[in-house]
Parts: sequence; C-alpha cells; structure tokens
Amino acid sequence: MKSSRFLNESQAALVKQSWPMIVSNGFWTSFYTNLFKRSPSYQLQFDRFAHVPFEELESNVHFLAHSFRTGFAFNAAIGLLETPDELHKILVDLGEKHRKFRLTAEHFEVVKDVLTSMIEDRLPAIDGPDRVELLAEAWKPCITLVIGVIMDSATATTVN
Repeated sequence: MKSSRFLNESQAALVKQSWPMIVSNGFWTSFYTNLFKRSPSYQLQFDRFAHVPFEELESNVHFLAHSFRTGFAFNAAIGLLETPDELHKILVDLGEKHRKFRLTAEHFEVVKDVLTSMIEDRLPAIDGPDRVELLAEAWKPCITLVIGVIMDSATATTVN
C-alpha cells in the first residue's frame, strides 16, 4: 500500500477510520454556514445562493446541492488516500474547476482553518483524549494535502 504525499499509512488509516463519524449530521452544510459566518463575503462567490439570507441557506436547494457536491468530492479524496497519484489527479482537476472564480491563497487558508476546526470539534472521544490527539495529528497533514493541492491548482496561472 502506498502512502499519500505528506501522509503516512498509519495516518491515512486513522483518517479513513474516523471520517464516517466526523461527516455525519449535516457536516457540509455546517461547514459552509461556519465559513460564511467567519467570512460573509465568501457567500458572494456562489452565484446561485450569493444573496440568499443566511438564515435561509440550509433550506436553499442550490446551497444544499453545493454542500452535497463538496461532500462527494471530499469522500472521494478520503477514499483515494492510499492511491496518491489518483488522489492528486482529482484534486488538481477540482482546483482547475475553481480557477475561474479567481480565488486566492487567503481564501483557501480560511477554508482550511474552518475545516480543521470542524474536524477537530467532531473527533470521536470514545477512546479518550490520547486517541483524540492521535486523530487530530493524523488529520492535519490530510487537510493540508487536500486543500494545498486544490489551492495550488486553482491559483496557478496558465501560460499559453
């Protein structure tokens, strides 16, 4: 089994093992509402729900669809942790799709911070604080890898 860049086999196993417990209960809708609370202007990046009142987002079909697509992409990434070349390919593709939005490294840093915070808040504490710390340390390079590759691809300038 190959390990992903920046993520060893043990970390990949811990991430995959903990992911189903973390992602339950509306994780991605909560992610976006937390992102927009932290940086309200980010909601304006999403044409289909840019002007939907914040309190109505979770019932907006376009918001829910985008949350679902994000979850699908992240689930795919988690599933490909043991095949780094395939993982890299889908993350680069996702970044390229975001290039048209002219996002900056700062946008991705905020996304990374919100995602890290949410994952840490949802780490299963069933095996005690040492296990939570172990899981948190496994997730950090995973988030750095996923967001970093997407960011690099999305912010790359094309040369013709």
